[in-house]
Amino acid sequence: MMNMVKNKYPAAEHWKFGDSPELQDVLAELVSKEIKTATSCSFSSYKQCGSSILIGNEYIVLNSKDTPACVVRVMALHLIKFSEMTTELAWKEGEGDRSVKHWQQEHQCFFEREGSFSPDMEVVVIEFKVIDAL
Repeated sequence: MMNMVKNKYPAAEHWKFGDSPELQDVLAELVSKEIKTATSCSFSSYKQCGSSILIGNEYIVLNSKDTPACVVRVMALHLIKFSEMTTELAWKEGEGDRSVKHWQQEHQCFFEREGSFSPDMEVVVIEFKVIDAL
């Protein structure tokens, strides 16, 4: 399956959402169902990946077993402070009750595990859309 998807989207890189196998599976499913249409990372981790996430890039979304769930295209990038997350962007993240409060609670824990959390940290929010539901 992966070879077929890679042949169809040769420039596409791979994306896994979440930092545990359980979360990777849940988030891959939310993306493939088009409930989750955005994701976030710290600006520092965005810079470390070479700022290679650009509008128009395509990504094969993988679950914890490296099975492709879908293919997405980056549609927009936003640079905001953690404390300034908007209702609209939190909703697009598609997790929990989709509120800003839930987003801040869960992402504070994630960014603390990453070692980058501060209330005034900069966050990159990446909006995407499914272009191929596998």
